[in-house]
Amino acid sequence: MALVWFILGSFLGVSAMVAMNVFLKISKIAQIGTLEEASRLLDIDSIGFESGPGVLSSDNLSALVEETNGDRIALLAARGDGVVIRYLVSGLVKAARMDGDDLGIKLNDFTFAPVTMKFDTHQTARLWADKLNKLQA
Repeated sequence: MALVWFILGSFLGVSAMVAMNVFLKISKIAQIGTLEEASRLLDIDSIGFESGPGVLSSDNLSALVEETNGDRIALLAARGDGVVIRYLVSGLVKAARMDGDDLGIKLNDFTFAPVTMKFDTHQTARLWADKLNKLQA
């Protein structure tokens, strides 16, 4: 009987914590507001990364930023309450495929889930797909 009370108490405790989180709006889903914000995040993450041209997805959940010297492209993806960054170099891109105005990006990094970037124009998706496909092994 004690086990039933223990399980019931645990369930009620966890439910109360989830309800408080929702009520107080403590959790916040990460977004990348602007390319300037993406550049700031890159500057914090990798000192010396000089941001060049970039693009922000229309849903503000991902961004691609070229380094000024053209050596790397930074991929920023909002995941949970933070932003995950990968620096793309030759051999790291597994696939960059277009689906209409969307760009699906897969990396040769099993710890980084595929990203789908939504764009407003087909030309933007094509431009960045070509840049990323040049980095395939």
